[in-house]
Amino acid sequence: MDRSKLEEMIELAQKGILENSRVGTIRNPDGEQKGRFVLFHAAMSFCSQKVRATLAQRGAAFESNEMLILARRLPAGALIPAENYSPDYVRLRLQGREAMKVRLVEAYSGISSVSNSGLDPCAVPTLVDLDAAEVVVDSLRICIHIDAVLPGSNRLVPANPVQLQNVQRQLNAVDLTPHPGLLYGFHPEDDRRPQAIKQAMSSVYEEKLEALTSLIKANEGDGELVAAYQAKIAKETGGRDVRCDPGFQNTLRAATRNILLELDKDLRQNQYAWLCAPHLTLADLFWAVSLVRLKYLGLAKLWSDLPTIDAYLERLLELPSVQSEVLASTISSMPRSDYLAA
Repeated sequence: MDRSKLEEMIELAQKGILENSRVGTIRNPDGEQKGRFVLFHAAMSFCSQKVRATLAQRGAAFESNEMLILARRLPAGALIPAENYSPDYVRLRLQGREAMKVRLVEAYSGISSVSNSGLDPCAVPTLVDLDAAEVVVDSLRICIHIDAVLPGSNRLVPANPVQLQNVQRQLNAVDLTPHPGLLYGFHPEDDRRPQAIKQAMSSVYEEKLEALTSLIKANEGDGELVAAYQAKIAKETGGRDVRCDPGFQNTLRAATRNILLELDKDLRQNQYAWLCAPHLTLADLFWAVSLVRLKYLGLAKLWSDLPTIDAYLERLLELPSVQSEVLASTISSMPRSDYLAA
């Protein structure tokens, strides 16, 4: 697809964002490659934070289009769908899916890994690389793409084969950590999420399904769009059904604990200054986002007996890219947590 067609699709997708102040803002304006990257994202989105931290760490400028990713109920009762459900935004993501050759999501897993669960057609982030005329829709692929196309010696993906293999293994570990399931789910005995999060999540799936049903009806003449919304319905129906399931919620925590145990082992056996190499890599940024989100949810208890992880997180929090795009972004865009301070 040529640049002019992509710019047209971007403009249409931007119309789904209700406030002009969140559209077309240039972030890192003095950075590299100004005019190249257009990002649709959300401040609170775990996957968006990975991408923004990567852009900040690599010193890249980008056009920010910040979306509200939860529906809003008006006083009169009408539901305003999340902005990332808008038809033109979904069409933009489907362009990325076509390039990636990946299936649409078919069920709920509690993880956000596109390679393992399929593509959510209504999710963020979405990156448009205007110079490459490419839409990239998986946060893992987006970050690798950004690092690969930017010039400079501060690469986050190492060329050394052994270091590269280690980075890929760590990226996969973060990709398989069930962050969505932990954010949206109600643990039966020890739910430490902020009360405002609990309240929002008590009706979030019902609101998603209501919005998707109305969008299908409004766009019934567009088969591709309807199929995308139906895939999203399958995912969110599954999420609703396990939201309060004790067995599922305990399984998510156990899986997270096992992933953290592997991280602890890797940190203790590490021979490098950073996790996978003598220099900072994408693995470190991904773990920063993961650990901050877990800490926000009150789940630092899962590594309370693993001081090596605590020390690693403290070091990650010293990075300006993590301070601005992960820590500050979480605190400013999400309800206050007793477990995460500025």
